[in-house]
Amino acid sequence: MTIGEDIVVQVYQNGPGFRVAIKAPRDVPILRGEVLERDGAARPQGLHDKRPNPPSRLARDARRLEKLAEK
Repeated sequence: MTIGEDIVVQVYQNGPGFRVAIKAPRDVPILRGEVLERDGAARPQGLHDKRPNPPSRLARDARRLEKLAEK
């Protein structure tokens, strides 16, 4: 994903998770939302209030559904 002319964001799969790489000019601050929220900043508008379930939780839920379907 390209933002403007000088910011590039790459998201790629890394095993069961993912990684994010960001290339931007040094004068552009880049902080994870978790860090900002931990320091008391409000969550940016337009983002979901609920975080997505981690892949491990989704896999566990899928296994539980399979077991229920077998019964």
